[in-house]
Amino acid sequence: MSAFTPRPNGTVSDLARDLAARMGDAPALVIPDFARGGHELRLDFAALDARIDVLAAGLIALGIDRGEHVALWAGNVADWVPLEFALARIGAVLVTVNTALQRDEVAYVLRQSGAVAVLHTSGTGSNDASAVLDEVLGDPAQGLERVRRRVWLPATPDEATPTGLQLDAAGARGELTSVDAMIAQGRSIPPAELAAREAACRPDDVVNIQYTSGTTGFPKGVMLSHANLMSSAWELGEQIRLTPADRICLMVPLFHCFGCVVAVLGSYSYGAGLYVLPGFDARNALNLIDAEQCTVVHGVPTMFSAMLAHPERDQFDTRSLRTGLMAGAPCPVPLMRAVIDELHCEGMCIAYGLTEAAPGVAGTNPEDDLAVRCGSIGRSLPGVSVRVVDPHSRIDVPAGGEGELWVAGPNVMVGYHDDPAASALAIVDGGWLRTGDLARQDDQGLLHIVGRAKDIIIRGGENIAPAEIESVLREHPDVVDVAVVGVSHEFFGEEVAGAVVLKQGALLAPRSYADLLEGRVAAFKVPKLWKHFEAFPLTGSGKVQKFRLREMMDGAVHLE
Repeated sequence: MSAFTPRPNGTVSDLARDLAARMGDAPALVIPDFARGGHELRLDFAALDARIDVLAAGLIALGIDRGEHVALWAGNVADWVPLEFALARIGAVLVTVNTALQRDEVAYVLRQSGAVAVLHTSGTGSNDASAVLDEVLGDPAQGLERVRRRVWLPATPDEATPTGLQLDAAGARGELTSVDAMIAQGRSIPPAELAAREAACRPDDVVNIQYTSGTTGFPKGVMLSHANLMSSAWELGEQIRLTPADRICLMVPLFHCFGCVVAVLGSYSYGAGLYVLPGFDARNALNLIDAEQCTVVHGVPTMFSAMLAHPERDQFDTRSLRTGLMAGAPCPVPLMRAVIDELHCEGMCIAYGLTEAAPGVAGTNPEDDLAVRCGSIGRSLPGVSVRVVDPHSRIDVPAGGEGELWVAGPNVMVGYHDDPAASALAIVDGGWLRTGDLARQDDQGLLHIVGRAKDIIIRGGENIAPAEIESVLREHPDVVDVAVVGVSHEFFGEEVAGAVVLKQGALLAPRSYADLLEGRVAAFKVPKLWKHFEAFPLTGSGKVQKFRLREMMDGAVHLE
C-alpha cells in the first residue's frame, strides 16, 4: 500500500478512483456477519471501485441519463455506498430518502425531486417499502409519471426475491427489476461509454439532493455539488485528524448528510475504512467497535446515551476508540464526560452544521478541553467563513452579541431544487447562507448557539418542520387550531408537543390525533405531548407566539 495524501478537489468519483489506484488493498467497506444475517462483507478499495463500475454500467443500461435524478430509499445495505459513487460516476443525481418517511412524504419527495427511478429495499425501517411504492406509483393522482424504473436491493444475500420481480432490466414504467439483473444488463455497456460519462462530470455539477425541513415549512431539496461535498468532507476529516490507519464505526443512517458525507466521504478523503451497521443498535455498535477495533465513532447524542445505558456494555472493549463526532443535537456535559470515561473515547468532538452547508460549519478538535467541547460548537472550519448578523438590519452585531449565524464558503449549497424563491431567501448578499440559528461568537472565536430564529424542532438529530404536522392535524373534526412546538427533553434534546384549540365541548384526545397522523408523517414527528388551550398567545399581527407556547406546555398530557 502506497502512502496516501488526501486531495480535497475533483469529483466524488475521482475520490474512489484515487483510492483504488493508490491504496487498493486497504480495507474500504466492511459489514460484519452479525449485522448482515451471517453474511460478512469485506471490500478493499480496489474491489469497491470495481463494484462501483458494474453498478454504474447497470444504471446506464437502465436508461439513466446524465443529470437525471435517482432516489435511493434504503437502510445501510451493502450497495448503498457503491451506489452513491456509481450515480456520481455517470453524472446522475442521488436523491436520498429518509427510511422513516410514510406514503405521502415519499410521494412528495419523488414528485418534487423529479426522480426518474427508485432504488429500494423491500422494507425501510418499519415501512413495507415495496407496497408503498406499488401504491403511490400506481396512483395517477400522485403525479409520478416521471418515475420510469424501480430496482430492488436485497438487504442480505439470502433475502427472498419479491413476488413479481422482473428478471431483466426491460419493462414498462415503474416495473421492478433486481440490482443483479441491472448489473447483468450493464455488461452490454462498452467501457468507453462509461469512461465518457465519467469524464463529463465537473466539480460544480449537482450530484446529490437531500431533503431537509430547511429553515421553515415543508421539506426542501438541498442541491449539493461535488465541490460542496468534497470540501466539507475534507475539512470534517481534518477536524478529527483522520488517517488511513483509522477504522470508522458507521452507525448513523446513510441517507443523512452525517452518513453519506461526514462518515463516507470524510473517511475516504483520508483513506480510512468504514465498518457499517445496517441500522443503529446499541449492542451491535458496541460489538462492532470491539470486534473490529474501531478508532472512530460518529453519532447523535441519543445513540451514545443508548450505548452507555446498554446492560451488556461492560462485555465489550471500546478502548480502541480515539475520537469521533457528536452532532445533530446539543451534547450535555455529563454525556460527553461519560463517552470519554466509560467508552474510552478521549478525543470525542462536537460538530455543527446543516444540510444546506453540506453539512460542515464548525466544530471542536480532539485537543480542545472539555469546557470547549461541551460549552460551544467550536470554531468555524477552515475555509468556512461565518458572521453573526442582526436578522432584521443585516448588519454584523458587535463581538459577543447575539444574532443569526451566516455562513459562506465552498460548502454552501447550490440552492433548493425547483424553488428559486426559497433559495433567494436562504442565500443572500453574494453567497451568505442564513442558517436560521441564533448564535454569538466569543473573544476566542468560539461559537455558541443560543436558539433558533425559526421554529424547526430537532429531535434526536432529526429536523422536524411543524407546518407539515399542523396541516394534517387541522383535518381533525374537533380541532379549531393547532401549533406544534419543541420542548426540552433530556434524552432527545427536544420532544415534539402539540397544542390544540378545540371546538366547544370537545375533549383532548391525543390518541385520536396520533391516529390521524399515522401513515401520513414519520413516527418520530408525531407529538408525544399534548395540551388543550382556549386560545393561543398571539403577536400584534395575529401570529402564534410559539416561544410562549413552549413556556406554557407544563402539565401537557403524554401520548399513551
